[in-house]
Amino acid sequence: MQAFFAIKELMRKIIYIVLIGIFFINCVGREYAEMQKRLHRLDAYNKSDSAFTTATEAKAVADYFEDHGTPNEQMLAYYLLARAYYDIHEAPMALNSFQTAIEKADTTAEDCDYRQLSKVYGQMSRLFYKQGLMRQSLKCDSISEKYAYQGHDTLTALLSMSYQIIAYSQLGDNNKALELSDKTSKLFLEYGYKDQSAIVLFSSIDDLVDRGDLKKASEYLRKYESESGFFHSQFEIEKGREIYYYIKGYYYLSCGLLDSAEYFFRKELRQGKDFNNQNAGSRGLALLFQQKHMGDSAAKYALYSYEMNDSVYAQMATKEVEQMQGMYDYSRNQEIARQEKERADHANAIIQLISVFLFFFIIVINVIVREVHKRRKEERAEYQNKVSLLAKTNSEVIQLRTHEQTLSKLLKEKENEAIKLENEIEAYKIKVGLQKESSEMRLQKSEVYINLSKLATKGVVLTDDQWQQIYMMVIDILPNFYKFISEKKFELSENEFKTCILIRLHYNPKTVANMIGLSPSSITKMRINLMEKLYGIEGKSKELDERLSQYT
Repeated sequence: MQAFFAIKELMRKIIYIVLIGIFFINCVGREYAEMQKRLHRLDAYNKSDSAFTTATEAKAVADYFEDHGTPNEQMLAYYLLARAYYDIHEAPMALNSFQTAIEKADTTAEDCDYRQLSKVYGQMSRLFYKQGLMRQSLKCDSISEKYAYQGHDTLTALLSMSYQIIAYSQLGDNNKALELSDKTSKLFLEYGYKDQSAIVLFSSIDDLVDRGDLKKASEYLRKYESESGFFHSQFEIEKGREIYYYIKGYYYLSCGLLDSAEYFFRKELRQGKDFNNQNAGSRGLALLFQQKHMGDSAAKYALYSYEMNDSVYAQMATKEVEQMQGMYDYSRNQEIARQEKERADHANAIIQLISVFLFFFIIVINVIVREVHKRRKEERAEYQNKVSLLAKTNSEVIQLRTHEQTLSKLLKEKENEAIKLENEIEAYKIKVGLQKESSEMRLQKSEVYINLSKLATKGVVLTDDQWQQIYMMVIDILPNFYKFISEKKFELSENEFKTCILIRLHYNPKTVANMIGLSPSSITKMRINLMEKLYGIEGKSKELDERLSQYT
């Protein structure tokens, strides 16, 4: 009997220790789940093309995932931190975070997020390009292209190729730039990106004119004007791309069409107000009047171009000073970061030591208390055993006497219990129905949804700001649905991601096509492909609509 109670007491101690362990594990698990939510919110914010105004939240998330989470989560956390630093013009800190994101990626793992890794290198390339470091930009774009292909992201791979064209031009390797321009344009067209196929040719036009290949230059101009999507009407390009007028004028100048050339050079000066456009327009007019043998006019615009260049060089000098200041700030920030990390590591070590001490202290106190009561329990054990045997004997006697009555009572209790369970099940059915109705009712009452439904009747393409409002509404009202489509393993493109949301919001394929800016046939094909991506099965587009509508 004493051995029985000793074993029972040991089991109680083991259970107590296990419960404490479960408590700590639950605390850690809740913290991890919360940080994952914050990471996904930051990622959604970044995907909506919203600019970060502070790096505080991104820094907190990156600090947590420094030693927690999967390699993909760690890479994403530091990528978002780099994007935040980039938006607040902390280029050195952004570069350091991009490099850390690359180090966190595990390219040996089967589930490595190559698409995200490609974005990291692509953003690093843009950073190097703005710093004037063309060779580093080329290297990053080349690696970005490789990982984009590994992640089956053809569009990103082709865009990385197109960025290399500009870098080669800046380095003076025009042959390589022209060769890559032709290759990339054909690949864009092959994969169905007609507008990008035209856009990528633009940077090569002035080089073709310089080479005297006016026929090819004319072909590139025609394709850019008709297929790029940048033109409001004939020869009227959207704001910010006025350098086109200089290229067009330069082409006409080389063809000997001097009146047409003058028209476009003056249009460049009139509509392009920044330094580059003013410099280009004045340079074009200087060349034009020189060819017309109008010395005074040529000198006038040559002088204006010279003044523009002086201003540009002054800006470049200022930029170099800012870059040097940035590197100084970077070194200072690195030292501050190192000191902060040392203090944080020291504090974490103390906290961990205290936690371990408290854990074992609780165990020791528990053992001492148990031992104090153990002897008294052993003395009472025999008495309790006798009482138990007496109670058991009396119970058996009573059961024998009332056997028939007891069976009848038990049967009645079970019947009542069955009725109660049936009622509870019906209540839960009603409860589930109300919960589902509640999400839909919130959606119908949402101001964003009401405005979206009005836009749907007009057949307009949604803007980035409108998409940002939609993302926020879906995260708030349909969190399970948003989490489902946001998981990386589904590998959704931006248009596929938007299509899933609009289908869940009960819009028909034609309306979805109008809102995204695609054809209805493209949406139908996309919905069929989404069955394979989301559920791993082949199915009809209608089945996709039914499945997505089940998520809240």
